[in-house]
Amino acid sequence: MPIELLPEEVIGRIAAGEAIERPASVVKELIENAIDAGAGSVHIEVEAGGRRLLRVTDNGAGIRHAEIELAFKRHATSKLRAVEDLQQLTTLGFRGEALASIAAVSRATIVTRHRQEEMGASLNLRGGFIERLKRVGAPAGTVVAIENLFFNTPARLAFLKSDATEKRHIHWAVLRYAMAYPAIAFGLRQDGRERFRSSGGGELADVVANALGLKAFRSMVAVDSLEALKPGRSRIQVAGFASLPSMSRASRDRIILFVNGRAIQDSALSHAVTQAYDGLLKTGAFPVAVLLITMPPDLVDVNVHPTKAEVRFRDSQLVFVAVQRAVREALLGAADAAPAADLWSATGFTDDAVAYHNAQPAWRKASADDPFDDIGLDSIPAGADAPNRPRTLPVLRVVGQVGAAYIIAEGPAGLYLIDQNAAHERVLYQELIDESANGGVESAALAESQTVLLAPDDAETLREASDLFAQLSFEIEVFGPNSFLIRRAPRIVARLLAADYLPRMLESLRLSRKTAERVTQSLATVAAVRSGQIMQREEMQTLIMQLERCPAPFVSPSGQKTLIHLSREELADEFRRS
Repeated sequence: MPIELLPEEVIGRIAAGEAIERPASVVKELIENAIDAGAGSVHIEVEAGGRRLLRVTDNGAGIRHAEIELAFKRHATSKLRAVEDLQQLTTLGFRGEALASIAAVSRATIVTRHRQEEMGASLNLRGGFIERLKRVGAPAGTVVAIENLFFNTPARLAFLKSDATEKRHIHWAVLRYAMAYPAIAFGLRQDGRERFRSSGGGELADVVANALGLKAFRSMVAVDSLEALKPGRSRIQVAGFASLPSMSRASRDRIILFVNGRAIQDSALSHAVTQAYDGLLKTGAFPVAVLLITMPPDLVDVNVHPTKAEVRFRDSQLVFVAVQRAVREALLGAADAAPAADLWSATGFTDDAVAYHNAQPAWRKASADDPFDDIGLDSIPAGADAPNRPRTLPVLRVVGQVGAAYIIAEGPAGLYLIDQNAAHERVLYQELIDESANGGVESAALAESQTVLLAPDDAETLREASDLFAQLSFEIEVFGPNSFLIRRAPRIVARLLAADYLPRMLESLRLSRKTAERVTQSLATVAAVRSGQIMQREEMQTLIMQLERCPAPFVSPSGQKTLIHLSREELADEFRRS
């Protein structure tokens, strides 16, 4: 066939096929138009999964009567004028294709009035062609009704899923924008029933709790971080909420990301979120997160995909690190600072379990007062309940050990599997923090001074961090090139060989910031009982009693989950016959 220009009708349908994949695509585009118009409220009505009707009502600026026909022309937009504007976009829409593409595959009606005009206008279109335009009385704002979607593209109509599936996609399209714009009131009705409503109060926490459910929200931690760019440049902000390790899903579908208010799909950033949970979640488990990433518009290219769901970053590695670090720091901060009440809700303990553990039975009080001498592991100190802290775990009873790595215990709320290495690391870290705050870390003179020959990198790290080691009561002298003499060490490692644990500490420090907190964490890590070490029942019980008193017992300072809780109901469900 000879080369010819395509008819306008064919061009319109091709463009619609690129931008309008399903009813949820229509909802997304119309919501974005409403937001760009300055709407304070957006209401969506849906019938038959969006096939029969999609109606979006907003109280934004509205469209001037003289421009309403132009608004449905392809590449007609108020968002930009020159190619340079693409580098500084602050609006969600910019292509000028949404209304034209939607109208091309539906019967569309728009009623709108600009805030500065006394009368509004009503426009009817069928398959992209105008049927009627008239003046009407209307409130300021816009109502767009889309009926019989894909009526003239039967192939696309045949590929739609069930009404339930399309309704779910619409539901999540609305939820995403409600979370990205908490100051806007959103409402969604599907087949006459209200499915979602947000107040527009401006608090992201309120919307997330409403969208994901209060139970899920209680298992999330706030994320709020600024990542500095080069001197003189703006910063990347990462804010929102991420789930505690106690809550996970079998897929990444609840990692919800926004860049400058735009809902995006980005596998690399989703991976950055999951990387933040390294060591916290088992294989095949994924977190829940709602993250709003804000950066200068010239650092992100939104003109990548017809649906505007994909973006490109000028420095993708910088954004990856910013997201990963923000989530990781939030998780570790929550582990160290969360109130006991929050930790209870995060792990799903019942009110009965809380009451039970607060009661502190007499038999357990007596055992807490018993001395624990000669129990086999010198690194687990005696007097587990010596720090008189409130409980953060219920009373647990040791059942046994599995794989020389995990302690099995039972409590009023069910079964607990405790990682002995992570749990002991948490206990030791807390003891070191307490000792530092009360006069200094308890230390012991070594029976014989130990000489350690270090690799050059480790030796340099030790020299740089010598003051930090001194704060932990180490007495270390230079004994030669890359050689050091250890005369005194903290009590928890005093009986260990420095040549075994010191290089491990220094390697950890070399790969991170050299701070007192990091040195303390690395010391707890090297001193903790290892996986593969058989423990006696008394040793396991003592460790658990110490963990019960830790302010943050659920995650080790290095970010590893310390325990898994299986409620009685979950156990019953596993064994219940169908």
